[in-house]
Amino acid sequence: MRGRTRSHVAARLRGARAGRPGRDTLGAMTHRLALALALALSGLLALVVGSHDAAANGRPPGTSTIHFRHGQEAEVAAGMSFGLLLSKDSGATWYWMCETAIGYGGTYDPDYEFTSTGSLFATTFTGMKVQRDGCTFMPQNGSKFVSTVAQGPDGKLYYGAADTPSMGNPGDANIYRSTDDGVTWRGSSVPPGFPGDWWQSLQVSPINPNRLYLAGYRFMSSPSGNTKTFLLFRSDNGGDTWTPLPTTDFVTMPNSTIEIAAISYTDPNLVFAQVKLEDNTISDAIYRSTDAGQTWKRLFGKQAPISFLARRSGELLASTQALGSIRSADSGTTWTDLPSAPHISCLAENSAREVWACTQNYGGMQSGADGYGIMKSSDLLTWTPVLKYQEMKAPVACADGTVQKQTCDQEMWCGLCSQLGCDSGRPECGPPPDGMVDSGDKGCCKNSAAPAPGAFALVLGVGALLLLRRRQR
Repeated sequence: MRGRTRSHVAARLRGARAGRPGRDTLGAMTHRLALALALALSGLLALVVGSHDAAANGRPPGTSTIHFRHGQEAEVAAGMSFGLLLSKDSGATWYWMCETAIGYGGTYDPDYEFTSTGSLFATTFTGMKVQRDGCTFMPQNGSKFVSTVAQGPDGKLYYGAADTPSMGNPGDANIYRSTDDGVTWRGSSVPPGFPGDWWQSLQVSPINPNRLYLAGYRFMSSPSGNTKTFLLFRSDNGGDTWTPLPTTDFVTMPNSTIEIAAISYTDPNLVFAQVKLEDNTISDAIYRSTDAGQTWKRLFGKQAPISFLARRSGELLASTQALGSIRSADSGTTWTDLPSAPHISCLAENSAREVWACTQNYGGMQSGADGYGIMKSSDLLTWTPVLKYQEMKAPVACADGTVQKQTCDQEMWCGLCSQLGCDSGRPECGPPPDGMVDSGDKGCCKNSAAPAPGAFALVLGVGALLLLRRRQR
């Protein structure tokens, strides 16, 4: 991990996954142990295969998020376990940026937002950053830690600060809004939380730009130890003020989190929430509110992470990697199976009403292979390939002196292609790998022998059982 100690990354991950750093709850200790074991596996793997940082971060290669540029949806940004892929032709060709160029590393997945101007926002370890020139991610509004970012249908941007108080730092848990593409930001007049709170998710209604929903949690000290208090809010005035919502209808455990799963395209009062780790270990559950979050009803649960999508048509889609997908045409009252769906770990829909899904390029111990990292469908019955990792075109082209050029392009691209099985397009990297590869002395790939992704699946499949699941939008 470039520029970050493992302890620093672990602290950020504990904040993003299990609770705020330094909170000695049972869940936090469990996650610290899991993280330590996963880091050990990652380190062991790096020693065995000598691979570059691009994919030796404790996870198999995978797609985590899909975002379309507002108003110009031929431009797509896809978050990966090995960085970021960008396309300007609806997924026909893809170009790569490494994690270092964005400002994060390890098993963390940033939240992204892609605005109509082409600005790409990302949450990182050192605050929210934005890329406006196609190459460099620059800090936004200081270096305070940001846990979630969202965009409304009117283009306004929002982010939730989750900056922990420390010596000389009062901390911050306010929600900030920008009306000028992130040039300036203004906080809520009455913050919804207190410094030390963690915001798990923030979403804006796709049809009412003034309606926002916010979910998070707070740790409270007591004689018996720290307890987690879940937080749920609604704003009816674009984030200026917030109304607390009850959480008593949710069934949770110490490791659980509550997230806003989706807001209906037909009714801003129809909102869906997701309880992750409902059973404290692997299960998720979906809840529905028809009265703007005042009451909630559990719809179903799965013994797996759930990806959830409210479509423009009003239809609902819920998917898992290993347990299939289901759809509902009546706001979640009844559901039918989708027998032909691939192994899905995230969902997104564009204005053409195509559903794009994060699928399994290689597969692993928990699910089969789809042969592609992104697939799409208009009817949820037939699925068309969009992205095959082995067919990535090249690194994003940037000027000398940029991190993207010096680190991603010159130092890591050959190693990434060696790992994923893609053609680097560069003679100095050697020929495209076929099965197990020993790249040997090949210019920028010198001493970077790396296995084909099947070897990653074998070792990292064990790590996947230990690590907390990725944040899914």
